[in-house]
Amino acid sequence: MLILLGGIVGLGVAAAIVALFVRWEREGKEQLVPLVLLGLLVLEGTIYNDPNVIPRSIFHPGSGSTQLRLPEIYITLALIARLIARGRPKRIGLPAGLWLAFAAWMFVGLIEGKLYHNSFSQDIYEAKDIIYITGAYALAAGVPIRKYFERNDLFRLGTLCIICASLLDLMTLAKVTVNTNLPGLPLQDFGTVGAETAALFLAIGTACFLTRMASGPVPLRHVLTLIPLVVSVVLANQRAVLVNLAVVILVVLVAVFVGHWQGPLRRFHVRSGQVVLAVLAVVAVGIAVVVVPAAVDRRPAQIPLASSYQNLFHNQAKAESAQDRLNLAAEAEHLIPQHLLVGWGLGIEFPYYEVGTRTVVTIAYAHNLLLDLWLRLGLIGVVSFFVALWGSVAGGLRVWRRHRDPVTAALALALVGVVAGLVATGFLEPLLDEYRFAVLFGVSLGILRACVTSMDVRPRALTWNSEAGGAGIPTGRTRRA
Repeated sequence: MLILLGGIVGLGVAAAIVALFVRWEREGKEQLVPLVLLGLLVLEGTIYNDPNVIPRSIFHPGSGSTQLRLPEIYITLALIARLIARGRPKRIGLPAGLWLAFAAWMFVGLIEGKLYHNSFSQDIYEAKDIIYITGAYALAAGVPIRKYFERNDLFRLGTLCIICASLLDLMTLAKVTVNTNLPGLPLQDFGTVGAETAALFLAIGTACFLTRMASGPVPLRHVLTLIPLVVSVVLANQRAVLVNLAVVILVVLVAVFVGHWQGPLRRFHVRSGQVVLAVLAVVAVGIAVVVVPAAVDRRPAQIPLASSYQNLFHNQAKAESAQDRLNLAAEAEHLIPQHLLVGWGLGIEFPYYEVGTRTVVTIAYAHNLLLDLWLRLGLIGVVSFFVALWGSVAGGLRVWRRHRDPVTAALALALVGVVAGLVATGFLEPLLDEYRFAVLFGVSLGILRACVTSMDVRPRALTWNSEAGGAGIPTGRTRRA
């Protein structure tokens, strides 16, 4: 009886959520759907740093052995609402078609995993990437790009990231954690920066800051908002996140300074005085954090993040982890030739020697995007994924070079950097097996697609807010693109 009552309540809640999404779609607020999805991930990542140990809560609904994550429920209901509000899509462009083909091959991998008697639970878990990547892609790509800015919703999401990052940074540096048993929201080690959380902060912060640079001169206070985002990347204590940051910066710098110097470079409004002030502000923050406490306590100055760097590059556990990845790659490379074209299907698990515990452990991923794809989906899956990826990235670079609106061009460049950073992370972490990474990947690709399709929209020029308050939130004055 209780199960039946719970099912009825669940259906009622789902119907209410679908009704809300339909209302947003019909009132022209469809941009809220993907942005709220990212906002929920930010909040979840702030509260729970490890996505694998989230207790039953509003972020991890379900009962018994049922394993549900909020993003898969959210995306499914949002897609249903879009079908109700808009009907079936009238056409699908080539980039979207390539990702749809990849999703279709993943479904084949799901069936293949069943035929090969792979772990059923792991098979289903990996198949959820169809929802996380292509479902999130569809939600974000179906929103006109101007919608993300007209109500300042993207910048509000950036403000949320800065608030959450600042809170976690302070708690992590102060070594403060919170453990409670709140109904519906139990807390376990709240106050620690997780790798996926730092990647979310970095991605959203990059998108907001580059578009802010393209909309007018950037005030010093907006430059300072980057500090908590970068600090969270360091405090995450994961080399993969640092690689993510390095790749994002590298892609942006290369795109800005190489090639069409007189075109894209002028899209950003940066003055030498602003750069000097930003450097001085960083120095001032460093003095306040390092020198002042040491002077007050009459002790030698200590750099707060020095231990993090020491742990990142001179730590026995990190060395063992690196050897584990080599062992994983060796086992995967041994299995791949046996099913070279079509792979072993989703859910394939294999044993490897774990150096730290000195035992043979069974695992489902190789911590390498290429090897994971090849092992599960074969050469066909590898080619379909990277062809679709190249189609999206090439379209984003074309927007950066040719779009008439500098803000859209800057957003496209930021998203190309975000996608490249996530792919680089995928060669160190299981990108396809971390749902936060997968959803961020899908939404980024979808918004990038919306940037590309906006190049075909010519009826009227877009307007963008150029004055901002707080953490990059526009406040009213506009200029014509």
